[in-house]
Amino acid sequence: MKLTTLKDFNFIGANGKNKTLYELSEYIFYFYKWGIITKQVLENVKNFLNQLKEQDFIDNPKNFAIDRTTPIETNVLGIDFYYTQVKYPMLVHKFGKYEILTEIKITEKQYAIGVQPMLYFCFPITELKSKTTLIGRMADVKETANFIIDKNNIMVFLEIFKIFGILSKSHNKDITIIIDTIMK
Repeated sequence: MKLTTLKDFNFIGANGKNKTLYELSEYIFYFYKWGIITKQVLENVKNFLNQLKEQDFIDNPKNFAIDRTTPIETNVLGIDFYYTQVKYPMLVHKFGKYEILTEIKITEKQYAIGVQPMLYFCFPITELKSKTTLIGRMADVKETANFIIDKNNIMVFLEIFKIFGILSKSHNKDITIIIDTIMK
């Protein structure tokens, strides 16, 4: 909450905690404020998310289940183990003409029973802007590069926003509340 520029844009999240627009939702807010994302576009995302049913969410184990093999007794250097393999479902989405991907990996929750879909944003080094090209070399210590979000690629981020809303029921609730907060 300390790093946001929108400290006055608060909402109560699906987990009952006070939240503010931050990171992705902060970008969406500004592009909406600047007229690059229209109210109709945000309403379309919200309408899409509102029509989802319980069985539609990615975290529904009937859709994408974690697969475990039967444990086999094995011995490594005199220590008995049970050997098993675990396969985690992964969904990959490519954003149109861009070489940008999002990966969703379904894993076990860290502190609770159940699964949680984790969304990763993946982009090639060619998308980074820096003083000198990063291609073909290692970056110097403390060297930085920027990923520019602008009117030419903001729809990628709006689609990521929509994808967040299909991860789980709580993500869905948060995204629809965020859209309402942005459009206030």
